[in-house]
Amino acid sequence: MAKVVATLALLSGLTPVAQAAPACWQEFCGKYPPAPQAGQWSSAHVSYDTAGRLKYASDSARNRVPDFSYVGYHHGEKPLPVMPDVVTISPVSGDNTAHLQKALDQVGARTPDANGHRGAVKLAAGRYEIRGTVRIRHNGVVLRGSGDTTTLFGRGDTPHQRTVVVLGSDSGKPWTTGAAVEVTTPFVQVGSLSLEVANATGFKVGQEVVVRHPSSQKWIDAVGGGGVVQDAKWTPGSMDLHWVRRIKAVDGRRLTFDAPIYNHLDRSLTISTVAPVTARNLVTESGVESLRVDVETKGGEDENHAWNAIGVFGADNSWVRSVKTRYFGYAGVVTERSVRITVKDAQATDPVAIRTGGRMYNFAANTNSHLVLFTGLHATKARHAFVSNGANSVAGVVWHRATVDGGDAEAHRRWSQGLLFDNIRELSGGNQAKLINRGDYGTSHGWGAAHSVIWDYNKEIVVQKPPTAQNYAVSGEGTRRSQPYFPGPWGSIEIKTGPLVPESLYEAQVVDRLAGTSASATRG
Repeated sequence: MAKVVATLALLSGLTPVAQAAPACWQEFCGKYPPAPQAGQWSSAHVSYDTAGRLKYASDSARNRVPDFSYVGYHHGEKPLPVMPDVVTISPVSGDNTAHLQKALDQVGARTPDANGHRGAVKLAAGRYEIRGTVRIRHNGVVLRGSGDTTTLFGRGDTPHQRTVVVLGSDSGKPWTTGAAVEVTTPFVQVGSLSLEVANATGFKVGQEVVVRHPSSQKWIDAVGGGGVVQDAKWTPGSMDLHWVRRIKAVDGRRLTFDAPIYNHLDRSLTISTVAPVTARNLVTESGVESLRVDVETKGGEDENHAWNAIGVFGADNSWVRSVKTRYFGYAGVVTERSVRITVKDAQATDPVAIRTGGRMYNFAANTNSHLVLFTGLHATKARHAFVSNGANSVAGVVWHRATVDGGDAEAHRRWSQGLLFDNIRELSGGNQAKLINRGDYGTSHGWGAAHSVIWDYNKEIVVQKPPTAQNYAVSGEGTRRSQPYFPGPWGSIEIKTGPLVPESLYEAQVVDRLAGTSASATRG
């Protein structure tokens, strides 16, 4: 009956606000809400109500913890698919780049099934010398190894500091947009799923759009010029925020999206817009699985070698899982110009480079990374093991249940929004998790993040409140740093002993959303 109602609503040009939620399929679904425990405590900002549903408290400026459950492949509503092997190859002598590329393109030429899947190239055990870049550039194609016994060995440095494996179109312009329409809602609260526009006649359900928050002079002034001290202040037009979304419902002038907006949209500071995507250049439903990527280096501070092991550049609803990477200079796995990506059960260890800026960012969310889930990770010898390095263009990224042996977790620069560092464990040393004003570090880094959360971290925690926003730390372990690095008030920091409920914010939010109904979607 619900399907009939939904169909009738679509035919009438409307989508009902209430829709049946997808089933919760993850292994943690049965853990939430948990049974009461002696000595348990919850955050003042997010906790369970008497009905076992999450409730969120807003402060006087309407800041609140956002819902991070929408990250990853199909917003976490589907498990990663297992595609059949359709081509199997073994290593050949010398450079295997063309050998692998031919097989991938062969599978890419197959007719996709109803899910858009074409199949996997299976790599037999062995070492595959790679002197170029292997590209998964077709929809519905998987590059799959045989586990640890399959190694892609990135040799040489041509071109300089290349990426060994690229999943995606690698397009410099993955989204092209049409005419924008003004957002008319006076104040869209962070975490909202809907807003009103001046004219919604050009929008329809299922359409991809870009919501844009221009960095006007008023907004730059409101955020204190970016938080810099002696460096140049941020400039209008250089810090626009944007979010790639799909329309779930159109009701009059109100648009409802498939994922939250991770910043306030305040018309008193800037006029935000929504624009339809008229063209996209992204690879969808593709993945890299079950292999190792090693980079040939001279060790020490050598930088004349492949720079990234795996780059997800220009992809949508795609994944990297069960991979191990070593000896890269920048990242083991890095995302860029991509949306709805899952990186699962991955290792990035032993980077080789000069230990300075722009290096050793083992799991990195770079420019235009949207709705990305990194989960089940291990990193070693990092500078920034888990890091947002795409500045204002990064929004909605989760690093979840990860371990690190040397390296911090942080929002690196210039107002990334909606980041969650959830159950990160440092195995040695005295590293940090940071959501701070980075001030004059780098090139006017300033406020690294807004509306972001550290949840249960076991070492030093540093969290500050940016103007117009808030950052949060909630932990049953760890310590609080005594002084910040650059000016700015402390954020919300709750560190207490006893069982923290929920144990994982991301997991609890997934269960709460998938076990509930989208009728509870927050309106702007």
